[in-house]
Formats: sequence, C-alpha cells, structure tokens
Amino acid sequence: MIQWAVLLLTLLSLGILIVKKPLWLIPLLGAAVALEISSTWYPDLGILEKVLGEVSLTRFTSISIILAAVLRLFFEVEIRARLATIFKDPVTLLLLLYIACGALSLVYSADMGNTVKETLRLLVLFAVFLSIALLLDQDTILLPFHGIHLTALALLPLALYEGISGNLIWQGENLLKEHTLRVNTTFIDPNIYARFLVLGIVANFVLQIFTHNRRVKLIYWACFPLLLIQLLLTGSRGGILTLGMVLVLALFFLPNKKSILGFLGVCALGAGVLLLIRPEIWERMLLLTQDLTVSSPQRLYLWQAGIAIFTDHPWIGTGLGSFQTVFLQDYIHLKNIPDGATLSHTTILTIASELGILGLLVLSAIWVAILGRLYTLYNQNRAHLSVFSETNEKYSVAAGYFLWAMTVFISSQGEGRFFEDPILWLSCAGLVFLRLRQESYRYGYR
Repeated sequence: MIQWAVLLLTLLSLGILIVKKPLWLIPLLGAAVALEISSTWYPDLGILEKVLGEVSLTRFTSISIILAAVLRLFFEVEIRARLATIFKDPVTLLLLLYIACGALSLVYSADMGNTVKETLRLLVLFAVFLSIALLLDQDTILLPFHGIHLTALALLPLALYEGISGNLIWQGENLLKEHTLRVNTTFIDPNIYARFLVLGIVANFVLQIFTHNRRVKLIYWACFPLLLIQLLLTGSRGGILTLGMVLVLALFFLPNKKSILGFLGVCALGAGVLLLIRPEIWERMLLLTQDLTVSSPQRLYLWQAGIAIFTDHPWIGTGLGSFQTVFLQDYIHLKNIPDGATLSHTTILTIASELGILGLLVLSAIWVAILGRLYTLYNQNRAHLSVFSETNEKYSVAAGYFLWAMTVFISSQGEGRFFEDPILWLSCAGLVFLRLRQESYRYGYR
C-alpha cells in the first residue's frame, strides 16, 4: 500500500511540474539519477514494467520531461521553430547517426532482442535530449549545475552514517563481500556514486564563475571537503582517477584557474589525512595493476574477449547490445570467468565489439563536434578570458557541460555506462542550447 501511495504522489507531483514548472524537471533529473534506490519505492507494475523496464524516479522524470516538451510543441510556435534548429545542429545529427548505426545493426545482430531493446532505450534518451534543449532558457541554464551540486551535498549525512556504522542501507549483501567498506548511499554501485560526486565538483567550479559575492564563494569552497570526503568513502579507484583527469581538463578549459589550483591543494591535504586515517584505501589504489591480473582477473579476461570480438568483426561489429550474447556463445572459453561477469565494463571496447570501426568513428565525430562548439565559443570570448579570469561567459557554461560529458566518458571506461547515462544527454542538450542562443534574435525566443 505504501508503494502505491508513493507512486501516486510521484505521478501527481510530476504532473504538476509538467504543467506549471517544466524547467524544474531538468534539475530534478540530475537528482533522480542519484536515487537509483528509488527502484525499490514503487510496486511491481506487471506487464507494464516489462515493457518500460525497471520503474524508477529517473525513468518517471525522463518521461515527464518528454511530455512537457511535447505539450509546448503543440501550443508554442517558437518551440516548433527551435526544434527545427536543433535538428540542424551537428551534435544532434551525430547522436542520431549513432542511434541509426545501432538500429541498422539489427540486420546482422547476434542478439536481435537486445539490439531492439538498446535501440529503443537510446531513442528515449534522444527524446530526453531534444526535450531538454527545447525547455532550457538563458535564465535557467545553470539550474542543472545547482541540482547536481545540491544533491551531491545532500548525500553527505547518509554517506557518513554508512561509513561510520558500516551499515549499508542498500545492496549491502553485495558490497560487504569486499575487504574495504565502500559507501554507496542511494546508488547501486559505489563507482557510479563516485562519478556523481565528480559531477558535483565540476558543478561547483562552474557555479563559482558566476558568483561575485565573497561570502557565497566561501560557502562553495567549504563544500569541496564535503564532496571529497564522500568520494574517499566510496573507495572508488576509478572515481579518484576520473577526478584527477577531469581536474587536468578543467585547468585547460575553465577560466577560473585559481579555484581549480586551490582545490588541487585541498586534494593533496585530504590525501595526506586519508593516508593516516584509512591506509587501506591507499593500499587498494596502489594495487590497481595487481587487481587487474590477480584479484579480479575476470575484468582482464573480458577486455581480452572484447578485443577478440573486435578483431573478428572489425568494421561493423556484432550488433548493438550483443556483447554479452557473443561473449557467452563464442568467447567464454578464453578463461573460466565467473557467472554474471558478462559486461566489458569499458565503453570503448563495448562500442568496438558491437559496432566496430563504424561506431568508433561516429563516437569520435561526436567529440569533435563538441570540441568544435567549445572552440567557437572560446574565440567569441577570447578577449575576456585570461589565466585567472572569472568572467561570466557562455563559454564557461559550455565548458562545464563538456566536463560533465567527459566525466561520464572517463568513468565509463571502468564502469560501462556511457550512452545509457542521462547526464551525457543532458550535457549535450546544454551545449546545443548554447548554439540556439546565438540565433535567438532570428527566431524570437529567449
């Protein structure tokens, strides 16, 4: 009964937002991504759940965003004009091309059922991407950053509770098998939790650029240790490596170098404190290479299988979503891999094995288009950007969305959610909207 009440309350709340405050659905999506535990909140919907997949707040929010955009397409001429412009954007066309490659792979797929399922999932995410680009406006372009930053901070009490008590509220039976306690709060996987925290740190950097009040900036600075504590409690080596790589990129792409350099100092201090308090985490980090070959050989074997599949089917792969099937049928003989270890965990290898060189070329083209967008915005604002500048510019927002996309991509090399992560599509929608702003006077919308 409680689950049905929660379902009804969720649908009612989302319905009100669709009609009254559609823009608030966008930051809500960021918060919903953090609530993977929401899949336990709702009742079993039977055949409907089999069609739609696992019910969660993320899925409900995604559908609500699509409905809100469709509603406005019917009643607002400006939105229809904006949609035509969105479809002319290179980022949009290349994302659609990737989905088309996946759909065409149905012709030769080793697992047609999974190919259809993955294609439909990507189409839904593409609809979310279009809808966000339609709903955003220049006054709310920073809302997604606020949403993820505040959600990451809100998880701190739960992270401390789990870290201190050792009581994991969800998925504990899986995580407690490891020697080191790894906090996961509302996430199914500590690595995805770590990814979300890196997104929160990037959001902090971006929001600081648009903050001129000294007190508010000090508050943002005080948030850094709170986010770092959570990241360290996850025990995620991939998360820590992702943060390091993203910070290097942030130094290159974001204008507020002082904040980033200062944060690097905070990280160094935190690392020293961690070495004294939790030396086992550092031991786990230092054993990364050994872990690949001794402690967790299945990951290395899965990489070998991915390379073998790509070598045998280099040009067009074996079909979208087919890695698991091909692996089980033809490549599991490589090693005695435990049951359930049937995902490559590495985005590049997954794409290479499923869509071959064609898929890798489209993926590369997407990144080229995104970097081209950044380069264009940088040239427009070059006179205002210096090493220690903190000028409010469209470029800074675009750089933030780019760093979000890169965070998802880098992290997905250790945990395989890339195109499946709504934050990637949200980031791409933000980048496309920034191009729309350049043409706002032509079409008469904000």
